[in-house]
Amino acid sequence: MIDNFKQEIKLPDIIPIFPLKGVVLFPDTYLPLNIFEPRYLKMIDQAISNENRLIGMIQPQNSKETDDKLTFFRVGCAGKIVKFEETDDNRYLITLKGLSRFNLISEKTNNKNFREGNIDWENFSKDLNINVKSSDFSSLKIILKKYFKSKNIRANIDAIDKFNDYNFADQITMICPLENNEKQLLLETASISKRNKLLQTILDSYISEENISNINKH
Repeated sequence: MIDNFKQEIKLPDIIPIFPLKGVVLFPDTYLPLNIFEPRYLKMIDQAISNENRLIGMIQPQNSKETDDKLTFFRVGCAGKIVKFEETDDNRYLITLKGLSRFNLISEKTNNKNFREGNIDWENFSKDLNINVKSSDFSSLKIILKKYFKSKNIRANIDAIDKFNDYNFADQITMICPLENNEKQLLLETASISKRNKLLQTILDSYISEENISNINKH
């Protein structure tokens, strides 16, 4: 079900951005995070002091760059802090709920220890009105089980079967150990139906590679 805040919130032009390689957030999905670096603790402090409680999740393009010289992919996804807990050792345990993807226009110059971005939401306006009707992901589920088997991944299939049908592909993208570029490509793909097809293609390629590797071993 779509939260009312999606229809009511005024999306800001500037949001704090949290660069994390290999991690993508999609609209209407949940992402738990363990925050421990001082600068990101400050980022969370600022976010929860604002009514919208938004953070932009985005992937760095090159993880070998020094932190102050990181460059980012141009598309990320904003999430609202819907759960917050402070631990005894001064960490924050938060949960983000994906709201909308965005284009990062530029970084905003500031005197803070964390980054902020100038954001454009226009290309992903449909994220705010997701069609929650069930879709057919039966083919993806079959391929997914083959993928887990080929990679010797022990997965709780019963729990996965309980994922929401309408954004099943997005949830799988978030938990599967795909390449960073593959996750980014899926994030930038406009519709859930196209992401479903693309994810099937990606998983199929891994299965084929594993099968060829096994043949060559014999």
